Amino acid sequence: MSDEVRLSSEELHKLGATFEIRAEELGRQLAAFRRRADAEALRDGFGHSSEEARPHLERYEQAEHALVLLQERLAQVGGGIKETAANAQAAEEELVEMMRSVK
Repeated sequence: MSDEVRLSSEELHKLGATFEIRAEELGRQLAAFRRRADAEALRDGFGHSSEEARPHLERYEQAEHALVLLQERLAQVGGGIKETAANAQAAEEELVEMMRSVK
C-alpha cells in the first residue's frame, strides 16, 4: 500500500463549483417553495382556523429553516473546497519553483 497522496486541484475546484451550483439551485427552489407555500395558503389548505393550521405552519417553518441551513452549508463546503484547491495549486507551484532553483 502506498503512502502517496495525489491531489488534482482542477478536480477539487470542479467539485467546489458543483457544491456552490447546488447551493444556488437550492436557493432558487426554496424561493419558489416560499412563494407557493405562504402562511395564508397553508391555513386555507388545512382549515380556516389558525389553530388547525398551526402544526402545519410549524412544520413548514422547520423545513424552511432546515433548507436554508443546508443551502448555507453547501455554499460553505463549496467555497472551502475551492480554497483548498487554490492552496494546493499554489503549494505545488511553489514546490516546482523550489525544485527548479536547486538544479
